[in-house]
Amino acid sequence: MTHTTSTWSPQVTDRVAPLLETVSTTSRSAVLVAGGYFDTAAGIGAFSLNSFALAQETGAAARRLHRGNKVLYDVIVNDLGMSCATDVCALPAAAGPAGIDLSPLTASAAGAGISFTVTRERNLRNRAARSMKRWLRDPAARPLFTREGDEIVFRSRQYEKVLAGVVTDGHVVPRCPLIVAEYFARYFARLRRAFPDCAHRHVVDINSLADRDKVTKGAEIYLRTHGTPEEEIVLVFADPSCVDPLALTYTAYDF
Repeated sequence: MTHTTSTWSPQVTDRVAPLLETVSTTSRSAVLVAGGYFDTAAGIGAFSLNSFALAQETGAAARRLHRGNKVLYDVIVNDLGMSCATDVCALPAAAGPAGIDLSPLTASAAGAGISFTVTRERNLRNRAARSMKRWLRDPAARPLFTREGDEIVFRSRQYEKVLAGVVTDGHVVPRCPLIVAEYFARYFARLRRAFPDCAHRHVVDINSLADRDKVTKGAEIYLRTHGTPEEEIVLVFADPSCVDPLALTYTAYDF
């Protein structure tokens, strides 16, 4: 993991400083902060509201580190009707309502004077499925993936086995690490398009402690298959209060 010492503004709080430890104070950076995650079955709860507040605090601190820094905010919504705390997604007894009420997050953003986008896991799953279906036709194009029977496995350097997907009737059903890798790909593509003149790109991804394995696996998949030297992923793990978050920074050189 990469660690760089920065000169901190007194306005940067102790809980946010570790999340931005590698952001330069001398050159422009593009930062996307993902907080506010929730699933439609449970709705917006304490973790979603508190992690979104932490995201806002992180973004504001990033702008103070360098006057040229650019910041985007995103909220990931699990609208799959699935539980993905492990590699294998499982349908609960009831998937919950189809509608998504974002008003608590919208009100929070308005109070902070920011805007945010929403990324739906259903769209990420479909994109990942299409990508892996192309891989089935040309496995040599992505040599870090192998097929073991009906399973598609990623050749991880930190886990004994990372299940990326399962082939069913000629279709690929992506598993959680592949869906996570897809949102990192989406985030960095947005930063490249929006801010091509920024020297560095960072994605700060705030997660619950229960999701540590799947997001770490997804970060490795993205960084080893698409990551560039200018890109860093900061995985943040917190309990529902988000008072004392743990930050782990990864680049392609860490795997």
